[in-house]
Amino acid sequence: MIFSTFSRRLAGLILILLLFSLIALVFLWYAGSLDIIDDEFHNRQNLTDQILMQSIIWIDRGISLYELQYIPSLEKAMELYQDAYLKSGGNITDLDLELLKQQAERELGDSWDFYLVDENGIVLKSTFKNDIGLDFKIWPSFYELVSQIRTNGTFVPDRMVKGYAQNAPYRKFAYMGTPDGRYLLEVSRNFQHLLPKASGASYKELIHNLPQLNPDIISLELYNSKYEVVSRFTSDNTPKNPTTNTLQQIIRTFSERKNSEETDIESGNIVRYTHLAINDTDSPSASEMFLVARTEYSTENRDQKKVALTIILGGFLLLTGFVASGVAIAGSRYLSKPINRIVEDIQYIADGDLDHKIRESGSSEFLVIEKAITQLVTSLKQTIASLKKREEELMDELSKRWRAEQNYRRLFESAHEAIFILKGTTIESCNNAATNLVGRNLKEVIGKEIYELSPPIQQDGSVSSTACTQIMNKVIQGEISKIEWDLERKDGTIIETEAQCSAVLSGDDIMVMALFRDVTELKEMRKREIKAIIQIEDNLVNLAAINDQIRNPLTAISILNEMQDGEFKIKIQEQVKAIDELINEVDKHFINTDKVRLFLIKHYGIHQKSEYKKEQKD
Repeated sequence: MIFSTFSRRLAGLILILLLFSLIALVFLWYAGSLDIIDDEFHNRQNLTDQILMQSIIWIDRGISLYELQYIPSLEKAMELYQDAYLKSGGNITDLDLELLKQQAERELGDSWDFYLVDENGIVLKSTFKNDIGLDFKIWPSFYELVSQIRTNGTFVPDRMVKGYAQNAPYRKFAYMGTPDGRYLLEVSRNFQHLLPKASGASYKELIHNLPQLNPDIISLELYNSKYEVVSRFTSDNTPKNPTTNTLQQIIRTFSERKNSEETDIESGNIVRYTHLAINDTDSPSASEMFLVARTEYSTENRDQKKVALTIILGGFLLLTGFVASGVAIAGSRYLSKPINRIVEDIQYIADGDLDHKIRESGSSEFLVIEKAITQLVTSLKQTIASLKKREEELMDELSKRWRAEQNYRRLFESAHEAIFILKGTTIESCNNAATNLVGRNLKEVIGKEIYELSPPIQQDGSVSSTACTQIMNKVIQGEISKIEWDLERKDGTIIETEAQCSAVLSGDDIMVMALFRDVTELKEMRKREIKAIIQIEDNLVNLAAINDQIRNPLTAISILNEMQDGEFKIKIQEQVKAIDELINEVDKHFINTDKVRLFLIKHYGIHQKSEYKKEQKD
């Protein structure tokens, strides 16, 4: 045996860990080297951007110094413009800009244009016709600056720019506000090309020298604020027109004044868009001197270095793998033997043989594990027994609940009372008696609002939709439990009902169970009973009146009969007596009828004639 003690086994394990540690260090070196390659690649790009930005600033300073020679002539032209404005008395209709242009070109030479801008930034008059109506407010920052010049009345020269009008020449502008602050006077000296001419050569020289400093550059293009190419370099000397995506990126870079970067999907090259600003912050049109550089960097050199580095890593890993595999196989076979035995025993237990014993490995190091597994199996057997018992109890409980639910469902469906289960005013469930009551099938009832199955107005004059919501809230709060409610069948028949309502808890929701009973026939019967009692009372009154009407004449007849001695006296007396007995018999029936009336009043509450009259009125 190679290892006879656990200490030697541990030594073999440490050897393997050292090998893996060495591999980890190699990977760290590999990752660090990749980062260095990437950093060098990006540092060259950053350096190129810095050279571009600083060089553009230097070139612009040269152009700015060259433009200083034109400021005296601009000041002279502005004096002519101010004199003409003052002579017009501020009346711009009398201001002849064409005559002023001829005077300036005659006295100062070259080509000149004059512009008059109002306080809203609109060019009202100009000798350059294409600019008439131009609105400076489309450039908010520029408009704000020239508005300050208009109100301050100071003379401010601008940079030489081409402008946005079609076929416009290069122009060096100057601005000054009128003494009354109403208008902005604008003068431009016109040139056929950008001066100095050497500036174009400077840009070209710059972009052709940069690839010598950074060999990753395969193309470099400079764009002006009109998105035109100022100068271009390509490694294959085959210039290409800018794509739509390129122009979009150029426009976004000018707009956001931020640098951006993207990867060309086809070639994998890195394309950078760099915003090149100048240091001139005083000139109103300084932003038009800004440029954007589009630089395309090849990743071929970087990728070749990474491939070479990866090959070196692969060779070392292959060698390390052979060594580590030999050591690991030999060491693991011995180290895993007792573990494999424990695993086999655990597998027997996992297969269901909980009575299987863990075999002793003969190593004191694994004795604690073996005892712990034995205790775990014993505890597991107890837990399984407890879980089985609990499972049987749960199944029995579920069976009882299922039977109870089935019984409840049968009772619910077979109940003669119409039962609605409501959530708020919405019908969540109902039984067959409920669908029969409203004359609809189950699909036409479930999901409906209870007031949708009711007439719009209840008998008490309340609106069904409003009253229904109020009643449900009161039922939930326990304020009422019994209501009278009219339902409407599908055929339009109105059903008078009484409902017994109660709030029930279903999960987290409070539902209302309403048992509706059709009392339409019952109310009709009550009306008939009240009508009968009223008729009885009316009959009793009439009988009492008739009794009095009969007895009074009968008494008179009896007295008159006593006063005479005719041959019919006895017969008349006998008939009077017979009639009196009949009246007494009527009195007896009157008393019996009154007892019936009193019985109905006492036991059935039918005693108010006004109640019947009210119902008749309704």
